[in-house]
Amino acid sequence: MKNIFVRSLSGSVYVSAITAALILGHWYFFAVCLLLNLVAIVEFRKFGQAGKKSVYVQLVLSCTGMLAAHFVFLGHIGHQWLFLSMLLPLTAFSAALYRKDEGLFSWLFFEIASYVYITLPLVILDYLYISLYDAYSWAILLVFVLIWANDTFAYLSGVLFGKHKLFERITPKKTWEGFFGGVIATVLLSWALFRFSGFDSLALWLLLGALVSVVSVFGDFTESMFKRAAGLKDSGNLIPGHGGVLDRIDSLLFVFPVVFVFFKLIIF
Repeated sequence: MKNIFVRSLSGSVYVSAITAALILGHWYFFAVCLLLNLVAIVEFRKFGQAGKKSVYVQLVLSCTGMLAAHFVFLGHIGHQWLFLSMLLPLTAFSAALYRKDEGLFSWLFFEIASYVYITLPLVILDYLYISLYDAYSWAILLVFVLIWANDTFAYLSGVLFGKHKLFERITPKKTWEGFFGGVIATVLLSWALFRFSGFDSLALWLLLGALVSVVSVFGDFTESMFKRAAGLKDSGNLIPGHGGVLDRIDSLLFVFPVVFVFFKLIIF
């Protein structure tokens, strides 16, 4: 019971910060995305032997890339500046030339994977928030709400009814009962929130709600896979009851790229 209280209290602070940033405007929201990127990259690199010195260079490059992308999305600079992102892998490979210790491939993996796994989804999230602001002003906030609802109800369903393991090799605590509890609750909440979504089709909105629920699980599993390979329980201890920042945002790192594809293929 104490763990649920601590988890709920710290989770409410995180939810309030995201909600406030979404309401206040794009620069506030971008600042939150930038902060999440910084902390998540540092936590992710703890999973391997990536080295402390190189993380500072990576953080500078990552944040500079996010800032440039933000200016592109706002129309302040041309889209051609996004092609600079193609130089990031070359930078990682070039930096590898100056490493004298072993574990080269492990280091390269964490250099490149952190951009793909963390920075790119957050850039996509920033783009979605800016591009959907007029026609679907509440859609991004509602997707966050669906992610949080899925996480909450999957956790509660698992605690109350969980018996059958869902993916024991990766995460022994997750159950089928928790999975279906999260999916059902998320789809029902999608139906209740439809009038605020900006969607014309209830079926499409419910489909998006179901996708959010299922993809959230894969985001959670992926981070659990990294932690299990590294022999860690949590990515950090910054958020009481949840662990680190990466533990809290693992679902959205998968969900928003899928939401981006959903909007591009079906809505736009």
